[in-house]
Amino acid sequence: MFRIGPVELQSNLLLAPIAGYTDLPFRILCRELGGVGIAYTDLLNANALLRGSERSLELAATNDLDRPCGMQLYGNGDDPLPEAAVWAIGHGAQVIDINMGCPVDKVAKKNGGSLLLRDCPATTLLAERIVKAVDRAGGGRVPVTAKMRLGWDPEHMVAPDLARRLADVGIAAVTVHGRYTVQFFSGSADWDAIGRVVEAVPSIPIIGNGDVVEPEHAKALIERSGCAGVMIARAALRTPWMFRRAATLLSTGTVGPDLSFNDKCRAILRHIDLMERFAKPWYGVKRLNQGIAWYGKTMGHIKPLKETIRTATTFDAMRAALHDWMTPERESVPAVLRGRELGLEPSEPA
Repeated sequence: MFRIGPVELQSNLLLAPIAGYTDLPFRILCRELGGVGIAYTDLLNANALLRGSERSLELAATNDLDRPCGMQLYGNGDDPLPEAAVWAIGHGAQVIDINMGCPVDKVAKKNGGSLLLRDCPATTLLAERIVKAVDRAGGGRVPVTAKMRLGWDPEHMVAPDLARRLADVGIAAVTVHGRYTVQFFSGSADWDAIGRVVEAVPSIPIIGNGDVVEPEHAKALIERSGCAGVMIARAALRTPWMFRRAATLLSTGTVGPDLSFNDKCRAILRHIDLMERFAKPWYGVKRLNQGIAWYGKTMGHIKPLKETIRTATTFDAMRAALHDWMTPERESVPAVLRGRELGLEPSEPA
């Protein structure tokens, strides 16, 4: 069990909010495959939510298969973030998360995301306003969390101080991505720096994030930094079954075998089913056209299958292609892409 404020989770492994990817079907898929403590929505713009923007409402959609659900909001002190947080409670959020780490222009140019790291006192006041609004609306049952980076650049490593300030105003947990804003996703995540945040803020859970590509990396990050949990981002796009394998490793000390080729195909088939059920057809087809490139990274030489799904215009065409590749001999475990053995360094950032 893992706890964020009053919310109990079955695992200390969290699915990150990933712009363009963590829609309702994908969140449900990860949960069904096992090991997910909580899954977060795509990034939600506070103004767009309150305006009733169709796309924002789609991104915020949740249901009983998606529990507990975390909704991540972005904006700044001039935006109606407290009001958007109250809206989120009324629309199914069990946890409210404040984005303080996104480096992309769409978010940062609106003075949200990573730009909040450049004025810690103002950001703390904003967080306090959100916490008070959520406590009033949720009766203390909905915690507010924050996700940040180490700072804007190495000369301004603010994460320990900001996390301490946030804990003082009622933030229930902080996720730290071990990079600076100026890095975007380049270089390596600094797990030791995440550890310095853990040391600075013993009163709330600090969740580590960055370069967790394999189940072994989750264990290594916890051991290296002392963080209470791990948030997994882009690696989940190619291996949504990673949460189950990592949870098994953390609880038993053994990661167990990877999925067989056919089981990976079955996971993609389930993703198709969920898209067909919970998303608009045009969006679901497009999302899977793109998603097969991620899945294919762990499935060996499947260029014809990837091309068929990439160009498919219907869910049924995708299903037929997958079934054609699911032969009896492919029930055996395939070779998988792994990070470097020494130091458990990942082969790519996540």
